Formats: sequence, structure tokens, C-alpha cells
Amino acid sequence: MDDPISYVNLSSMQYIDTLYAAYLQDSNSVDVSWQRFFEGMQFAEKLPQAAGGGELRVARLIDAYRIFGHKLAKINPIAIGSQLDVPELTIENFGFTNLDEVVPTCGLLNQAKAPIKDLISALEAIYCGTIGFEYMGLQNPELEAFIQAQIEPQIPSLTKEERREALVHLNRSEVFESFIQMKFPGQKRFSLEGGETLIPMLFEIFETAGELGVRDALLGMAHRGRLNVLTNVLGKPYSAIFHEFSAGHFPKTWEGSGDVKYHKGYKRKVKLRGGEEFSLELAANPSHLEAVDPVVLGATRARQNGRSQKNSVLPILLHGDAAIAGQGIIYETLQFCRLKGYETAGTLHIVINNQVGFTASNEEARSNLYCTDIAKAFGAPVFHVNGEDPESAVYVAKLAAQVRQKFGCDVFIDLSCYRKYGHNESDEPSFTQPREYKLIRSRANVRDLFGKKLVEAGELSDVEVKALVDDFKRELETELAIPEKQEESSAPIDPFVSVETAQPADQLKKFAEQFCSMPEGFHPHPKLEKLFEQRLQMVSGNPDEKRIDWGMGEYLAYATLLQENISIRISGQDSRRGTFSHRHAALIDQESGQAYLPLEKISNATFEVHNSPLSEYGVMGFEYGFSLEKPDGLTIWEAQFGDFVNGAQIIIDQFIASAERKWGQFAPLVLFLPHGYEGQGPEHSSGRIERFLQVAGNDSIFICNVTSPAQEFHLLCRHAKLPFKRPLVIFTPKALLRFAPSLSSVHDFSQGTFEEILDDPAQKTTAKKLLLCSGKVYYDLVEKRGDQDIAIVRVEQLYPLHTEKLKKIVDKYAQIEEVMWVQEEHENMGAWEFVRPHFMALFPEKKLSYGGRGRSSVTSAGTIALHKKEQAEWLEKVFS
Repeated sequence: MDDPISYVNLSSMQYIDTLYAAYLQDSNSVDVSWQRFFEGMQFAEKLPQAAGGGELRVARLIDAYRIFGHKLAKINPIAIGSQLDVPELTIENFGFTNLDEVVPTCGLLNQAKAPIKDLISALEAIYCGTIGFEYMGLQNPELEAFIQAQIEPQIPSLTKEERREALVHLNRSEVFESFIQMKFPGQKRFSLEGGETLIPMLFEIFETAGELGVRDALLGMAHRGRLNVLTNVLGKPYSAIFHEFSAGHFPKTWEGSGDVKYHKGYKRKVKLRGGEEFSLELAANPSHLEAVDPVVLGATRARQNGRSQKNSVLPILLHGDAAIAGQGIIYETLQFCRLKGYETAGTLHIVINNQVGFTASNEEARSNLYCTDIAKAFGAPVFHVNGEDPESAVYVAKLAAQVRQKFGCDVFIDLSCYRKYGHNESDEPSFTQPREYKLIRSRANVRDLFGKKLVEAGELSDVEVKALVDDFKRELETELAIPEKQEESSAPIDPFVSVETAQPADQLKKFAEQFCSMPEGFHPHPKLEKLFEQRLQMVSGNPDEKRIDWGMGEYLAYATLLQENISIRISGQDSRRGTFSHRHAALIDQESGQAYLPLEKISNATFEVHNSPLSEYGVMGFEYGFSLEKPDGLTIWEAQFGDFVNGAQIIIDQFIASAERKWGQFAPLVLFLPHGYEGQGPEHSSGRIERFLQVAGNDSIFICNVTSPAQEFHLLCRHAKLPFKRPLVIFTPKALLRFAPSLSSVHDFSQGTFEEILDDPAQKTTAKKLLLCSGKVYYDLVEKRGDQDIAIVRVEQLYPLHTEKLKKIVDKYAQIEEVMWVQEEHENMGAWEFVRPHFMALFPEKKLSYGGRGRSSVTSAGTIALHKKEQAEWLEKVFS
């Protein structure tokens, strides 16, 4: 029988190392046969006869430091209490008792053999210094080998020039904060003090990434240190920040109502050391921690599209320690990392770990050892580093950029630091963290510590260090004296501007012939083959016959826009097929399983449709960011049911509805929200029209509930062609998708444009009662009306409400005495509370009334029987 050690040597040692690393962290993570193998190996290492050998024991010792060394690393600048006990690194466990014993070094040191104590010293210098490396057991041997090649046998030192550059950045970081504290005492700025090392780290990431092909960096971060990053990294004028501290400051005209200074974004281009042009952008964000993360990734993906090297655009997300451990959006965002329609070739994550969440301690904020432990779920390496060692921190930044560029994976840097003040500068932190703040207040700032180190090393003089401080203070004084400029107001937009959207009938037929034909050798599902034959027939024959259904209407809208070189992206749960099997934007070959997208053949413009992960918050944020970066395309996020949209309420409230007024930000994202009361219960009926109308204002969003495929066609085409960009919410149909009375004719597509208000085609001009409604309920009213002399007018666009057009239509009905708003939603839901004041102003001489369900705490009945009973009762009252 072969010698087992020879067998191991002949096998892939990297593969075995990976398995062993996983085994040490969780024995159940490897197969039972490998568990028994490693158990036997560990037992054999402890036998007396094993003491004379040693290569295998040394290899295991080295791996133990690679895996567990971070637990002994000196990464916490304000450590209180005893150090962690790490039994996994006890040398007796590896069969060693004599530290002078000479053993093979297994390639870790330059010499082939050395005393075990020298080997341990080297391992402790690498793995137990001011950097804690977590990269083993990620099932990626190539990544492990690469990191080991960079840091073994010794972590590289920075050059003299790099150290001086780091000090310059630290100086600007610290002086900027202390200058504001002096000039604007007590004002909120969410200081970076205690974590100033972040600034030289960011610059090193840009430089290293730039050398490796990155040309753009998109950043997302919360409030902590944001002003420092805006000025010292992004280059926002210091004077602009100082003006925002002024009590007399008003928002810029393009900002609308504006936002606090530590929420705003900025962008600029810089030159790297090698002369390359590098684009930087910091995304605007709300106080809702981590909400900006998927937005940044969506914008990154949009910018990467069309580039041959997707990793030339780098997303960087800066987190707080409590937020990364506590906010669920972190998991949703990380889930994008390997998904075809969402991955961004790796994201760099930097945690500004000040070891407290407002007032909550680490023990109160999380259940695990590190705030970054979620990285393990996605196979991302984590580098923990002491914020008071700028040299190590800058090196870690360099290494993180190298790993991202080489492996296209997410990388985490845990910058262990502290917060000099409370949550804000007027807060008293010692109420809740007295021991920590006693220690913090006794510490010199990191700029002074690092400057002293360079002076002692003879690399700088005290005079030169002092000159850095004095020169920058003079620069800030000059900036402080610059007066603020006032801007002229911009002209208001017309939200009802007419856009030509009709397509000639022959062009519609040409589109259908293109996307309804199957490639040679493709095997569609028989039912879908028949469906596309039917779709071709919908645009053939009598152009006045209403045969075009909603799925075909969508297809024609996308084909029209693609022909005009407008790219389209659709994303949502089940969006390729459609929740209700109406779209079929991607067909699956029944033999090969390969997908075919019929609309890809229309033009060279991009058409992409993705089934998203089961997430609303993260995916909507991603698509919002995508539309922000690509405003000239059509970006659609689709809910599985409209009811589930409230899972993304933060994105709706903080970005979609308000970004224009807060930040002057224009993102024409379209939301498809399937909506309609059909007896499917409280979670499958309502997209919550009332909530969108409640946050609507300043003409900054369109909200529509259309009643025909042609109207949806014209609406989508109008939206993509509008000269100004705003979000659009469409409450899309479910029961109407194949409902014959709702279908459209070819002429409906080849003539006209989108109509915000639709008059009654029955022309009941002698009617004394007028029903106003929106959406599917129109067809219920038409059916119930029969021959009664009652007019029914549809409001297709609820916001902005086209009151002028509505009044013009209503005035045609000269004998109207009563105007009734009718909706299928409950009285405290739907559009009633929104339209009522408008109608009171428009029709002061008319009796204004409501028709529909009464008030309720739930959106709809839970059974089909109760739904039908309610429907019959309120319809009867409307027409009684």
C-alpha cells in the first residue's frame, strides 16, 4: 500500500489546505470521509513518534495562524480587557514542546529550516500584528495562494514617498475637522476624528485600482466622515461646505428644498500618479443607513454596461459597524455579487468601525465576533486593521484593490478605530461608554502619532510636519472668506407636454414579424409557439378590430423604443415570463434549456430582462441606481404583486419620490405594480395607490392606472421620450390581461398619444350623473350601467392630475348634477382622499360623492365569496 504521506504530497496541497481550513472552522462543513482523515491526522501529530518529523505539523501550524491569527491581532486601538484566548494556536496541539527545535519552514521563510520559535515569530508578525487577515476556508484556493504570496514571509512596507503622502492626507483630514469645530462649535458634522486613516486609504485604493485598469469609482457612504470625504477626496470646495454651516444658507435652486450637508453627493475627475484620468462620484443618500448600497451597485452596473472591461468601474461602499451588522439590506445587496444581471465584478467594502452604534455597544449590536462576519456567507475575504497604524491600513487598501481586480470578488476592510465625540458633536458619549471615552480623550490623534513616527525615523523634520498643518489652516481661512454666490431660478417644466408616440400600422406589423419568428433549430414550448403566432395575427387584418392584448402591447412598446435606439432593462421577480404568464420576454428551448429573447433582434440597442432575487428593497434600489446612471433608457422594476412594493418603502420615500427636491437628482425608473381587486386576498390586491399619491408633489413623479394596452403603449413610449426625467408608477392589470373589452386595435397604436383623461366613448351627453374612476373598475361600471344615462370618465394619470383637461371634458356634460368618484379600493385607500380636494375646487356647483367600499384596516376581503358580496353591494349603491 502507498505511503499516505506520499499520497498527500502528490495530491493538491492547496485543495487539502482549503478543506482543512473549512474543517477547523466547522468540521461539519466537509464530507464525513475528510472529517475522519483530519481527525486521524491531528491524532497522529500528537503521538510521541511524530515529534521527530515535523513537516506536516509545521504545515498545520502555519495554516492555524492563517486561519486563527486574526484573533490575536492588535487591531483595536481602544481595547479594554484581556485579549482573546486562542487555543487553536497552542503549540502543544501540534506536537511541539521545545521552541528551539529546528523544523522545516515549508516555504514560509527564506531558509529551508529554522527553530520553531523563529517560525512562530514570523507568523505572529504577519498574522497577529495590526492587521487581522480572514481569507482561509472560502473554498477558493487561488485566492488564498494569492494573498499568501503578497504577505508571506513579510508584509511589505510602504515607500518613504507613500508614507509622506499618507501623512499629507491625514493632516488634511484632521485639520479640516478641527477647523470646523473651532469655527462652528457644536454644529452637527458627524466628524471622522478617530477614523482619519480612511482618507489615505481611499487615495491608495484609487491609485492601485487605477494602475490595474479602473477608471471610475462610485462611492456610497453614510454621514460619519462624509464632509471629510466630500472635500478632501471628492474635491468639493471647502467654501461650499462652510456656507452650508451658515445660519442664512438656502438650498441651491436646482436642489429644490435641499437636504442637510452630510447627505449630499458630488463628482469630479482627478489625475492619478501615472497621469491617468480617474472619475470619482459619491452618491447622495438619506439617513436610512445602508439604503444607498444597492443604488450605488445599480449605477455601477449601468456604467459598466457596454465596456469591454467591466472591472474598470469600481463600487466602494463605506459602512458603519452597527449598520453592517444590523441592516438587512446588507444581505440583499451582497446577494447581487454573482448574479448574472446584477454582479459588478466585485465591490470594496470599508467599515468605519468606531465600535459603537449611536449608544449601543458591540455586545448590544450583534451576536457574532466581527461586524463583518456576513462576508463569510459570500466567500469574501476580510482584512481587519488598526486605524492607528496608517501604514498597515494603506497597505490593506492596496491589497484589497488588487484582490478585487484579480478575482472580481467583494473584499471587506474592517477599519477598527473610534469616534472622538458622541453620535454627533453635541452628544455626550460618556453617559453610556464611560471607560471607552476616558481612554479616547487621553489619546493623541493619528496624524500626530504618525507624524512623530516619521520624524523619529528621520523621514521628516518637526518643522516640515508643522508646516503641513499651518499651510492647510491658511488655505481653509481663505476658503472661509469666500462669499456664497446666488443662483437664478430654473424655468418650471410642463408635465403635460405632448410627445409623439404613434407607430404606423405597417411598422407595427414589421416589428411583430421580427419578434414572432423563431430562430432555426429553436424548440419553443408548443403553447408559446402558438401564442406568438397569435401575436402576429393581432396586428394583421382589420386595424379597427380590438385584438391586441396587454402582453403584445408591451412587446410593441419595447420594439418601438429599441428601434429608436433606446435601451431597455426590466427586472423583477418572474419578470422574464411575467407573474401572470403574459409577457414571455425570454423563451426557453425545451431541449437545450437555453434562453432566447425575441426582442434582441429589433436593433443594436440593449434589451435585457432579468428574474431578480426574491427582494424588493435591494432590487428596487439597484434599478433606481441603474436608471439614475442611464436616464435616456427605459428601466423597469416590476413587483410580483403590487402589494409587495412596501418591502421597498425606504427606496420609494427617500429616493424615488423625493430625490429631485432634495438633491436635484433625476431617475426615470418605472415601477410596474400589479393591482386590482379580484378576490385574491389582502396581499394580492393592492399596490397601495394612496401611499404613492401621499408622497407625490412638485410634479416630481407620474402615477398612472391605465385601462387599455394602447394606453400603456403610449405611456411607456412617452415616458422614454420625455425631455425631462421623472419616475413613473404604473398600476398594471391582472384580470384585464386577457379581458376582451379591454383590448386595443391597431389603430389605437398607430394614432394618437397617451391621454391623461379618457372621455366616455358612449357620449352620454344628457347624463345628470357623472362617474369618475381610474383603472379596472371602469369595466365593472360599464357592465353594471347597461342602458342607464350615466357618464363614466376615466382618470388614467392620477398624478400630476390634468385638471384643465378633466374640467374641459366634464363641462361637456351640461346637465350633470352629481359627480361621484368610484373606486374598488376601500374609502381610506385608493385615490379618493387625493382627488376629493381637487374635485371640490373644480366642481364647486356639483354634488360631490364617493362610491366604493367603506373604510377598512386591510386592503381586501380574504375570501372570494366575501369579495363578490362587497362588490355587488357597493356597485348597487353607485347605481341606485
